[in-house]
Amino acid sequence: MHASHRPASLAIAGAWGYIGRKFLHAAAVLRVRTYALDLGPTPTDVDRTTFQRIDDEEEFYHLPAEMFHLALHPEHRRLGLDVLLARGRVEPLIVLCEKPMASPERPGDTDALVAAAANLRAALWFDFPELFDPITRRIEDFLASFDDVRIERMRLVRSKDREDPANPRNRKRMVPIQYQESVHCAAFALNILGLAHGSVDAALAGGVTAQARSEPYRPPNPEDYPYVVDGRCEYELALGGCVVAGDTNFRRGAPLTKLREIHGRGDGEPFSIEAEYLEGAKWLKFNGAPQDVDPAGSSYEAVLQTAARWHEKRTEGAPRTRYPDAAFARHTYRLSSVLWRSSFDRRAIALPGAEALDRFDAGFAGQAPHLPRYA
Repeated sequence: MHASHRPASLAIAGAWGYIGRKFLHAAAVLRVRTYALDLGPTPTDVDRTTFQRIDDEEEFYHLPAEMFHLALHPEHRRLGLDVLLARGRVEPLIVLCEKPMASPERPGDTDALVAAAANLRAALWFDFPELFDPITRRIEDFLASFDDVRIERMRLVRSKDREDPANPRNRKRMVPIQYQESVHCAAFALNILGLAHGSVDAALAGGVTAQARSEPYRPPNPEDYPYVVDGRCEYELALGGCVVAGDTNFRRGAPLTKLREIHGRGDGEPFSIEAEYLEGAKWLKFNGAPQDVDPAGSSYEAVLQTAARWHEKRTEGAPRTRYPDAAFARHTYRLSSVLWRSSFDRRAIALPGAEALDRFDAGFAGQAPHLPRYA
């Protein structure tokens, strides 16, 4: 791996989508050799000199790229994952997948993927950008400066106006907000609590209690949805001795923010951490004191650079337990399922530990055909 901590080459499946194009741009800025796969015509506003287009899937997934990014919905990843996981048993690839880990209708795919990802030379990680962000590394270093850390409460807000019909991207079909966006908040909370407890499983050992409320999403293209999906979810999670208050909001007029607040005690003394991860408006405060952060720091460049750095340490044998791997992503997927079920039933759900969480089935697969449709 290069000392600059970037992959030597990147292959993006789903390159013309919103996320795919973000990674195309990030790779161009970092001067990473890039390959692009997408069934649609190449957009006229992308710089074709920065990548090589590949039209054959079989050829694409056998490219000699160091990193593959599957910027695809779960139902379109199967071929790519099958080929890359087979290669990953003998090759030290980096494979990055978009969330959610599986479609809400196919919860069993999470267990199958965890099993398939075992004993790989490759790294299979999921794209929760905040976990790759330098801000999170600063937060982890701050927490690690204490001998004893107790996280008591968090507030996680993630919102934007996803209903505005004037925004063409709002016509992209989405799944319920719990799987679409609250999953990012679950990943952030589990990563921080995993640090405080020594591992994510230790943080979950005392169990999880969830209470959630949701509101329906009103898309500009209701005809494209097979059922009504949630567009806002407010929730409380109790896990790892911490109460997590969350608000994930895609409704009309929602503020644009990715705010994180963490409160606890370090070596017996209270501390507070506040962070804004919104691209172009990033900031960080420890105990109210602003820290030196680049407001315009690219989250997508950070994913590429951090993934490369993690992989370098991993291949050198350095231990780390909180990479967003398949087992971690299954925890986040199941927490999304718990939030959806709690919203749907309007009741609290309590689970005794990590194993019970990972066995949790929201019943979405059976429920989805009977969910109300948009009028």
